[in-house]
Amino acid sequence: MGTPRGIRNNNPGNIEINQANKWQGVMPRERMTAEQRDEKRFVVFASPAWGIRALATLLINYFDRHGLDTINKIVNRWAPPVENDTNAYARAVARETCINEAVQGACVTPNDFVNLHEYRRLRPIVEAIIRHENGQQPYSAEVIEEGLRLAGVVKPGAEPLVAVPKAVPVAAVTAATATGAGAIAELAQQFSAPVQQLTPAIAQVNAVAASTSALPGWLRAGIAVVVLIAAGASLYTWWKLRRAKRAVAS
Repeated sequence: MGTPRGIRNNNPGNIEINQANKWQGVMPRERMTAEQRDEKRFVVFASPAWGIRALATLLINYFDRHGLDTINKIVNRWAPPVENDTNAYARAVARETCINEAVQGACVTPNDFVNLHEYRRLRPIVEAIIRHENGQQPYSAEVIEEGLRLAGVVKPGAEPLVAVPKAVPVAAVTAATATGAGAIAELAQQFSAPVQQLTPAIAQVNAVAASTSALPGWLRAGIAVVVLIAAGASLYTWWKLRRAKRAVAS
């Protein structure tokens, strides 16, 4: 048995081409196989994670824009009854939420409310759709999680999306060889202060990202922009004060 079309296209949701949708992660034409270049119906993505992101993004849009908050409602839009056994599809998706080993305590019926901004709700539904569309779910947990992360839904307890840098250890610099030690230490001290200024701001971005995970993507992006602007203003103020101190000293 050959590899299903959705898997070959890195599009496990079998998302159809629509010129109104400018998907991220589409395979550049020069990298496509001959078969992929001949594809007329379905989007071809550069990797499975981008295809999973598109699937998850569509589901979140169903929830946010159209109020589709049960598996029955979601499947009726994803796989319309005119060409699918929608009731069987919805039952299969609901069953996946109960048996998915990666997410515990997420079992729902086709008519239960589901918040698709929650990892424990979105992941089993995504995996069930992949399985139903392709007859298999071939991806590792890491690939599924990366696709969801790209869609803005992060596994609880996972590493933050923005790494918090550590201050430059000036004490280690002073142990350098005598020839360049003075210059290196001075340079390290200059960079240590601004990094320390940024560290609380980056930690705040991480905290905001975690506490707003249930909000719509556009609102989360707006909040993140506001926090980053505030961090930039703080760094600029520090820089101005530093220049003023130097001027007084000279």
